[in-house]
Amino acid sequence: MDDFGEFNKRLRSLSIQELKQMLASAGMPTDVKKLADTALEAMEALVTVSPGDSKHLTALGYIGYLASLPWKKSAANKPDLQGVETILNKHVHDQGSRRKILEHLSGMFKDDYKKPRILVVDDERIALESLTYILEREDYTVVTARSGAEAIDKLKTSDIDLVITDLIMGEIDGTAIIQETISKYPGTRVIMITGYATVDTAVQALRMGAFHYIEKPVRVDDLLSSVKDALRQKYSNGKRNVLCFEGPSREAHISLGKMIAIALDRKFINMSLSEMKVESEVIGLGRTAEDARPGRIIDEIRLAGAADPLFMLEGLDTAAGDFSGDFSSVLMEALSPLRNRNFTDRYLDVPFDLSGVIFIVTAEDAENIQSPLRDILEVVKL
Repeated sequence: MDDFGEFNKRLRSLSIQELKQMLASAGMPTDVKKLADTALEAMEALVTVSPGDSKHLTALGYIGYLASLPWKKSAANKPDLQGVETILNKHVHDQGSRRKILEHLSGMFKDDYKKPRILVVDDERIALESLTYILEREDYTVVTARSGAEAIDKLKTSDIDLVITDLIMGEIDGTAIIQETISKYPGTRVIMITGYATVDTAVQALRMGAFHYIEKPVRVDDLLSSVKDALRQKYSNGKRNVLCFEGPSREAHISLGKMIAIALDRKFINMSLSEMKVESEVIGLGRTAEDARPGRIIDEIRLAGAADPLFMLEGLDTAAGDFSGDFSSVLMEALSPLRNRNFTDRYLDVPFDLSGVIFIVTAEDAENIQSPLRDILEVVKL
């Protein structure tokens, strides 16, 4: 039996009390925790009526799997970019290739944004003034709007880095602002704040592209942490695509990837794309399927125990030939910096943030890689 099969078997043997303890320490986002708690309540009711039912076992495995993922766990300390440079000088002979790799990685960790412009949207004056005070105290430039319509006008006329919006606001509400922002200003991040929190609205907001979802009353520490994370992601994603090591030597690619991971203090994952034949192997099968299971990408993240590994995908140029399904679209969900913060494995059915992952793909000939994958690659000849 494979790793997931054995793991799922162990999860299905958990008691409800053990499951509650796992959930309490899982560090899940608020919306995912609500979903898991709701599923647990439904499962407890099912156990009372029909203990040992297959639906009960399926729910046990699913909730346990959610709790086992490294939602906010980071393996990384401060990256040793000087160490990376030393490795590259020793093992990569072409100066241009060394420079490309080092500039790419340096851009990911460079914290160089100054006074970002934040649009705060709330139809309650006191809430608007409170949020403005908190953010200006942290030296952010704040633009305010008392309605969804005013917010859309401000987006048109101001260079906004981050939108913080209330959910319930008359005709144009927070979800409409998310849609407007993501569709017309894809580089701008959105955080939603609401006092009307439900699992459905939280999941909907994240699927639409919101960076985070915060419940009222707002805790200052949570707000500022989310703002900092959203801006860091915005600026890092604006500087990078995905590294592609091009060349015939598989062993050299893997060896270099491992050494870079060590210097950056990251877990290292290596996965051969030639092993992937169908979409479900990459992005999972939904829980209604008989052989429901997560895809390899999210399960490798679970096994690594960190949300920010260095993840090497081998053979991007040849894998599509044997793949049944839309190979490019499936991988773009994980690799594209504009999409992967809301990567949704079909088994999980909730977004998991892959933006902290350093993806490196390999190819013998990058010209054979399909678009749009080819368009997001920074190709380095080795």
